[in-house]
Amino acid sequence: MAGSPTGGFNVNQAAAGGLQQAMQGTQAAMGYQPMQVVGTDYTASQAEKQAKLMADQVQAGQIASTDLSAYTNPYETQVVDQSLADLERSRLMQQNQLGAQASAAGAFGGSRQGIAEAETNRAFADQAARTASGLRQTGFQNAQQLAGQDIGYNMQSGLANQGANLQAGTTNAQLGQQINLANQAALNQQRQFGATQAMEAQRLNQGAGLQGAQLNMNASNQMGGLGQQAFNTGQSIQQSQAQQGLMQQGLQQALIDAARGQYAGYTGAPMASLSAPLAALGATPNQSTTTQSKNPGLFDYLSLGATTVGARG
Repeated sequence: MAGSPTGGFNVNQAAAGGLQQAMQGTQAAMGYQPMQVVGTDYTASQAEKQAKLMADQVQAGQIASTDLSAYTNPYETQVVDQSLADLERSRLMQQNQLGAQASAAGAFGGSRQGIAEAETNRAFADQAARTASGLRQTGFQNAQQLAGQDIGYNMQSGLANQGANLQAGTTNAQLGQQINLANQAALNQQRQFGATQAMEAQRLNQGAGLQGAQLNMNASNQMGGLGQQAFNTGQSIQQSQAQQGLMQQGLQQALIDAARGQYAGYTGAPMASLSAPLAALGATPNQSTTTQSKNPGLFDYLSLGATTVGARG
């Protein structure tokens, strides 16, 4: 093979190396396993239960267990005593009047006077008893009524406090439940956002891996194309060198044939110079058998080279 026109660069070795690298890169890309995208699970937060509301216990008061001394008129005894004293004074005045009447009638100290005084005393005693018991009964009833009113007021106050406490407890429970639900929703949203971001990151990584594998495959294909191009370039160089050799060989053969013809003419000149005189004398030259071989010319070598190149292609 003639010297390489590429200045020391062996195109065939470059083509073989490029094809080998392309095959290795293609095999590596064929074994690529894409990243699996796995969904991220998250556990939803549970809202905390609120404590049960405990209503205040309201106890109904009773008159029987109530000390009525605080509701009794502190001047009740003085009123009763004063009333009895007034009755006693009235009785004495009545007795004096009966005595005066008996004296005027001349029956002072008689039985009739005694009976009248006895009836007067009995009537005043009955009146005194009714007056004292009435005053005492009225005082007791007033004390009961006042104590009952206080018991009712205490009952109403207890019920009002109970309702207020229940309302406040219900409001606090509702607010606490709303806070728990808001915290639960925020935590669930945060966890769901994190799971979505993780899934998106995995998907992007998978896409990047697939894109990288595709780039590697494209690079391998490009390397293979360059190797094939280098191989075709080497083939073209070899064909050009073969054609150039055939042309040089044809030219050299033509020079050899021309030199051989000149030599044959030089050696056959004496015989050729005798041909005319012998013909005039009617003499026939000695007939001899010669074998002539064909020497291929320039076009024969060119045709042979084209045929050889066509067979290699």
